[in-house]
Amino acid sequence: MFGWRAGGVRSRWLRSYAIVLLIPIVMMAATYVQTRRVIEAEINRANSALLSQLQREIDSYIDYTYRLAEIISINPKVEALISRQKEVGWEERLFMKQALADFKFYIAMRNVDHFYIYFSGGDFVLTQGSYYTTDMYYDLYLASSGISLDEWRNRLLGTHRGLFSSLEEFSGGQKKGIMYTQSLPIQQNSISGSATLVIELNQEQLMTSIRNIQTYNQGNVYILDADSQLLASSEAGQPGNGSFAQLDGRKGSGTVADKWNGEPVILSYIESEQFNWKYVYVLPERIYSEKAQYVRNMTVLTLAIAAVAGSVMAILFAKKNYHPLRQLVNNVAKRSRQGTHSTRPINEYDYLEETIETALDHNNLMNRTIEKQKKTLRSNLLVRLLKGRLENGFPLSEVLPEYGIVLHSDDFAVLLFYLEDYSGFFRQDEQDEEKKRDLVQLIITNIVEELAGQEHRGWMTEVDDMLACIINFRPGTTPEKAIDDMKKLAEEAQRFIGNRFHILFTVSVSSFHRSAAKMPAAYQEALQAMEYRMLLGNQTIICHDRIVHQELSYIYSMEREQQMINYVNTGDFAGARQTLDDIINANLAQEHISVDMIRCLMFDITSTMMKAAMEADQERTELYKENLEAVRELMNGSTVSAMKERMTLFLRKVCARAEERKKSGKFRLQESVQAYISENYRDHNLTINTISEHFGFHPSYLSRYFKEQSGDNLTEYINRYRVEQAKALLAQEHVLIKDISDMTGFYSISTFIRLFKKYEGITPSAYRESSR
Repeated sequence: MFGWRAGGVRSRWLRSYAIVLLIPIVMMAATYVQTRRVIEAEINRANSALLSQLQREIDSYIDYTYRLAEIISINPKVEALISRQKEVGWEERLFMKQALADFKFYIAMRNVDHFYIYFSGGDFVLTQGSYYTTDMYYDLYLASSGISLDEWRNRLLGTHRGLFSSLEEFSGGQKKGIMYTQSLPIQQNSISGSATLVIELNQEQLMTSIRNIQTYNQGNVYILDADSQLLASSEAGQPGNGSFAQLDGRKGSGTVADKWNGEPVILSYIESEQFNWKYVYVLPERIYSEKAQYVRNMTVLTLAIAAVAGSVMAILFAKKNYHPLRQLVNNVAKRSRQGTHSTRPINEYDYLEETIETALDHNNLMNRTIEKQKKTLRSNLLVRLLKGRLENGFPLSEVLPEYGIVLHSDDFAVLLFYLEDYSGFFRQDEQDEEKKRDLVQLIITNIVEELAGQEHRGWMTEVDDMLACIINFRPGTTPEKAIDDMKKLAEEAQRFIGNRFHILFTVSVSSFHRSAAKMPAAYQEALQAMEYRMLLGNQTIICHDRIVHQELSYIYSMEREQQMINYVNTGDFAGARQTLDDIINANLAQEHISVDMIRCLMFDITSTMMKAAMEADQERTELYKENLEAVRELMNGSTVSAMKERMTLFLRKVCARAEERKKSGKFRLQESVQAYISENYRDHNLTINTISEHFGFHPSYLSRYFKEQSGDNLTEYINRYRVEQAKALLAQEHVLIKDISDMTGFYSISTFIRLFKKYEGITPSAYRESSR
């Protein structure tokens, strides 16, 4: 399915095996490099050890040479010969014989091969075994060297301060070794007429020490004095094109890389702390490579074998291990809707991971959907239970446990929660009211259910824009304790939620019921108790058992209504507010008034205020808007205190406008016309013409002006005013209706009856009867 493509598992496995195989290869390569370094270090260490041994041996030779020169220089016979060398007699010959006897004892050590003393004043040579004239000694030992007698004599005649030099250079290349020259006597600082001591070190012993190093490695040994001058070496002459310039200034011991004759070499050196001589061992670098070559060849061979064998095994294992994975992928692909195609290159593991994540996402989505549906179904079940909409024979006891509702007993009650205000819980920029309300309901639900579960059990649900909590009491709970526990629960919920989340709500509590079948009755009791929120105000707890059933009536007389209208028309806000307060307080003071009657009273007062505002010439559109808002608040269950506050604000606005109108000149004319009518309404001839004539205006202008200011036709105002006065007279039963018609300015009794019925809806006699 996925094959050997670059992103496939088999390709990844092969790369992983290759990386694993690469680890020992890298380790073996590192081992080879480290082995070469160890070999080089071991060779250098061995060279240093051998050079140290050679340095100790040569230092012993030098030390012996210095002591021998000192012994010879202080020998009394030698000193006598030095002082008498120009005249050699029998006494001097005796000194020679004695000195030769001492010399034989001096060279008993193998370090010195030969020494002699050249007496320049007597021109003779005294060796460790015989006496020679200068010519004789030259002929015996130096004639074949190529150096002339005078040249040799001149070299010996110079001043020598106990220095070592190459015997090969002194002898013209005929002899190898190291020679020591010292002018005698030492204490006289080699003045003219003195002798010269020449000591030749044992060349064979010296070469034996040098060969000890060469037997270990194939290199050359060089001995340099304190001035880096070559004294002796394991090869003939100067060492090729090589030099020891890199050793200048170096102290102690160490190694230096250099090139001699174009070939890389390693110079191992050690310096004598006593005499400052350097002992140098020069080894070609190829010697190191030859010794590490075998290790390298074996390492490369081993690596090649391991790479080939590891590659073959990696391919075999990749195929074998991939077989079950391929079967798994094929089986998943057959059962999955996803298939094996993807918008991005994936391998088998990525495919399986993506398939499993997809399956888990579907499973989680399904679980969330089921859980959401389960909550919805539970809420629907509780609402149906509260409203009594369960079918007969519904298996409630079997269904409730499926929604996590386990009953303690058959004792129940219902609490209703009405949300008043939760604006303090949210920021001002949060505008989604639905989400805000859902969150508030969730908070109240969780807290109330937890509080209810501390002693009893409770389940919350939303019903009719409120939250209902079904309380199931523990067995043995009395009705009194149940009501007391619910009040405490409501108080704690209001306190905690209000302080912590700034959410305000009113709670109503039903009575205690001993059957689940009584649940709808409990819900109705809670609804009835919640109705009294209008009287008791917000953020209260209303218990159904505390509600007294009231009579269906309220106090609101026509006189009170007219009094409020008059206050509004005159712009007397204080009087209008006092009248409003008196009407509301008088009704609330009654013990038997019901919520429905209070609501009717609020509607009635709202209607009165509309009439007063219209008579005060309030803008009609604004009036309708205010009236609509007031009606909406009443329908939505606004409290009496809230409605009273709203009506007070409305009165203030209407009275303020009426007061402004009173201050204008036109309003004063209106008041004058109204005052004139109140004084002359009894006159049968009172008409628009007589009034216009009295004030000096045209009848049409006065009629139009009065209508604009009061909203009423002038004739209608006159008739209504006469009817109002007639109503007061009708209260006096001894006055006849015919007389009342004459007293109020009507032409005839028929006109009086017709207009009275027009404005009051009933005849004067019926009005008198109803007043009675």
